[in-house]
Amino acid sequence: MKTFSLLKKDIPLLALLSLTLFNIGDVNAQVIRSYTNVYSDNIRGGHTIIGNTFSAIYSSGSGSTGTVDVAKMNDFSTSGYTNGRTSAFGNDNENIQMVDVDGNALTTSSSSANLTLPAGINTVKFARLFWGGRITGGMGGANNVNLRTIKLKFNSEGYVTAVATPAAIDKAFIANSGIDSTYQAYYDLTAYVNARGSGTYTLADIAAENGPHNGGGNFAGWAIVVVYENLSLPFCSIRIYDGYLQVYDNGSVISQTITLSGLNPPTGFSLPSDAYMSTMAWEGDANLGASANNPNGDYEKVNGIAVVNSVNPVSNFWNGTISKNGAHLTGTKNPDYKNQMSIDIDEVEVGTGYGITSATTNINIEFGTEADQYFPSIFAFTMKTKPPLVRLDKFVKDTASGNAAWQVPNDTLNPNEILTYTITGKNLGSGNALNCVIMDTLPGPLTYRTGSLKVNAPTPGVSPGFKTEGEGDDAAFVKYVAGRVYVKFYIGAGATATSGGILAPNDSFNVQFQCIVPANAMALNYVTNTARITGTEQDGVTPFVDDGTAIIGPPIIPLSVNLTDFTVQVKDKNALLKWSTAFEFENHHFEIERSSDGSNFISAGSVRGNGSTTQLINYSFTDPVITSAKIIYYRLKIVSEDNKGYYSKIIALRLNGLVTLENFSVYPNPFTNNLKLMINSNMETILAIQIRSVSGQKESSYRVAVQSGENVVVLAGLETLRSGIHLLEIVTQDGSMTQRIFKQ
Repeated sequence: MKTFSLLKKDIPLLALLSLTLFNIGDVNAQVIRSYTNVYSDNIRGGHTIIGNTFSAIYSSGSGSTGTVDVAKMNDFSTSGYTNGRTSAFGNDNENIQMVDVDGNALTTSSSSANLTLPAGINTVKFARLFWGGRITGGMGGANNVNLRTIKLKFNSEGYVTAVATPAAIDKAFIANSGIDSTYQAYYDLTAYVNARGSGTYTLADIAAENGPHNGGGNFAGWAIVVVYENLSLPFCSIRIYDGYLQVYDNGSVISQTITLSGLNPPTGFSLPSDAYMSTMAWEGDANLGASANNPNGDYEKVNGIAVVNSVNPVSNFWNGTISKNGAHLTGTKNPDYKNQMSIDIDEVEVGTGYGITSATTNINIEFGTEADQYFPSIFAFTMKTKPPLVRLDKFVKDTASGNAAWQVPNDTLNPNEILTYTITGKNLGSGNALNCVIMDTLPGPLTYRTGSLKVNAPTPGVSPGFKTEGEGDDAAFVKYVAGRVYVKFYIGAGATATSGGILAPNDSFNVQFQCIVPANAMALNYVTNTARITGTEQDGVTPFVDDGTAIIGPPIIPLSVNLTDFTVQVKDKNALLKWSTAFEFENHHFEIERSSDGSNFISAGSVRGNGSTTQLINYSFTDPVITSAKIIYYRLKIVSEDNKGYYSKIIALRLNGLVTLENFSVYPNPFTNNLKLMINSNMETILAIQIRSVSGQKESSYRVAVQSGENVVVLAGLETLRSGIHLLEIVTQDGSMTQRIFKQ
């Protein structure tokens, strides 16, 4: 497969007709070689591009013994020049010489850049080296061997020689230049970079022309694009494209549009940082931007939206910078110039503002110029898959049983009456939830009512209506195992009679079933039971789980322990669990149970209870984090003095570096109508905020965006909330935090 070809500013349009002499592929207007997808995968990881110039403007001499005109190479301002220009200097008609920084007398040119991979274990899945420049006739050698050969080394290791195959080079004659050409070669470095990882990569001895050149200027540079997998990072879709364009004005305003196919973002994005794009282009001049004839200048548009940041003006995006999110990358390369003269490498966040959604299959990139010529080469995208935040709530209501004495529901248990359990929920997150299954085990005293399994709209993937009790014939069934009875629902787009489907962001669900109260029930009895939804995140491996509990019985008889909040967070490489109780009756102890999948739990320790008390009691437990799992699940088993126990809801602790919520406070508390939250987050994110009753029933919910640092969020219109104690829960992609609030 061929790589990019390079042209230069002084190529007239007529020269395009002669490009086939160099076998560089189809030529259509300024398209020298059409873009193709050279890497595509969904992994936990990301991509990066490093590189540097091989050339600089010299005031005297050359190489390591010459004097670089540092003032020209670092002349950069986004406010000191007009029309989007960021420098007064370009490479046209300047004394361009090769830099040589390695201190090795055997090399004639060299430059370096640092590759920094994330902390932890990284596996390099793809690495490709590109190098290129301008040459004069006779420099290529037989079969272009000089152009295909380059040296590289890592840190203090010795140089190795890389020789690209004859097919991995593009070469183009520069018309009106006499005997000059441009070229680019590429070489697969995957095994080399994977064996070494982070560190300094130095390239040496590129074949390129030196000296001044009117009507264009000489240049040379290199770049390495790297895709890495790191299991501690979020699941991402990564796409690498290469091709080659000549964006050349030929004396008039022009634009060129390409379409990159197969982008297929995994989810919708809520923050700019949810997706980033890296570009590499040859040359591009900081001293050429907009003009009276072309006010748009040298621009790049993504889906019709011009890309701009602090160092890449909207009318001069291709200005020879090496930047990340609007800041020069400094201290990571040698030589370390602001104006490369030869290469442009930029990383920008494109999660919002550029029309990239979960429905985006293709993305359109438009280039324009009137005063310049530049050569876009690499486009790379990493698009984060956000975790789902599936929250389940369960409600119970007693209904008429046919017994005239119990025609009116009164939320207490009565003999032979019918209880209707409704399980609702929603995916509050930005990522898809896969393999979604709801299961509920019936409390021992109750009897399942035949014919009551029902799915209500708008549950995706399942037609509304009653379902049979049999297994394997529709989306729900009832099963009797070892004296216990449970119901199961398969929900979500693509759900079948044997497997769950997908709950997309904002998808809701609603299912229900009925039970019959035994004939010997009394009004003073109460029943509590918990429903659960399980599934996986977008990777199909990382599990999620959420519980919802419904209680029916007289309000004067509470549970033996009234658990008001239960949270977990990472602290000093440990899991710190905290919970509080507002009431305890004969409470002997709490068993803290841990799980890596949300289903199979083991004991992590215990904390002594406080017997019987009506005071607010705060508890904590520290659990060392020693696991390779991405998420740890915890629950409490509340054990009474007579050794009977029941479980709290499950909470999750995410361990893949996505912890976003540091702390929050609520004021005023008590409150009347409005509630203010002071939230401290370490990153931009979307929060789901829910207000629940002390028994866990959802009363209201909100979705808010917060920025990195301190945020004030106002929850208004709470005058309809009943007076008394409630639980305010903030749910993030890495877990939840709860605080008691009091409505006056």
